Amino acid sequence: MTLVTGATGFVGSHLVKRLASSGRPVRALARNLEKARKLFGGSEGAPLPNIDLAQGDVGDRESLIRAAQGCEAVVHLVGIIQPAPGQSFLSIHVEGTRNVLDAALKAVTVKHFVYQSALGTREDAKSEYHKTKYMAEEMTRSSGLDWTITRPSIIYGPGDEFTLRMKSLISLPLPFIPLLGSGKGLFQPVYIDDLAEALAKITGEPEFHGKITELCGPRQLTLDEVVLEIASVLGKKKSIMHIPVPFASPAVMAMEAILPKPPVTLDQLLMLGEDNVCGTNCMTELGIAPIDFRDGLRKFL
Repeated sequence: MTLVTGATGFVGSHLVKRLASSGRPVRALARNLEKARKLFGGSEGAPLPNIDLAQGDVGDRESLIRAAQGCEAVVHLVGIIQPAPGQSFLSIHVEGTRNVLDAALKAVTVKHFVYQSALGTREDAKSEYHKTKYMAEEMTRSSGLDWTITRPSIIYGPGDEFTLRMKSLISLPLPFIPLLGSGKGLFQPVYIDDLAEALAKITGEPEFHGKITELCGPRQLTLDEVVLEIASVLGKKKSIMHIPVPFASPAVMAMEAILPKPPVTLDQLLMLGEDNVCGTNCMTELGIAPIDFRDGLRKFL
């Protein structure tokens, strides 16, 4: 059985369904069991075949220890893109990962630990997001478990937050699309179904033990190109107006100070200035031909 943390999240919900549909037993860890039942329930509300629901939280060690019992693999997907009340990068990425690793070790049966990190993660990263992801990677590597670290580029698909935010910008009643930064940063968006397939193939596979796998779509696109592709699929013909980061920073700081969930943070502005593409795209090694960005967008927009 595979334990998936963050099972009701964007990536987690797709992975749980992918594993279960292929006949692989999966334990879906969720803070909200009612939400999990709606996501994974059959016609009468009972969990779909091969799915075992477990209530727990990365901040609750005892719940993690219970959930990990009898599992042979753990896929740890819990992460945040920006802090929120009661949730910091340190508490979720670092302390949360430490708790999941501890539970996996205590379970004894766990033979493979898969940690989802992100492209751009490194020790000298500028953003707190990437710094804390690196700290979690280091704990994973030194845990004593057989591990695999995955680093995807931007993940898109039905319900993803990135595309929804871009759609909102594009749909503003303006003759242009306001975009922070130069728009020249490179991205390699990966469709959620392709990522879920990659994670399913990696999990429990000894060939990937001790490896960092970069997972991307087939095309590198500038942020401008990403936004214009989304606009085109939405049938919107607009130009882009760039807002220099130095001009936007004071407004972003103010929003962070007064809003519980600001539309953008200073940490995210730092990440916008960096490329987010694969050096070696492991999709090829996995035998996956990832869908093109425009074709992926057409599936749900």
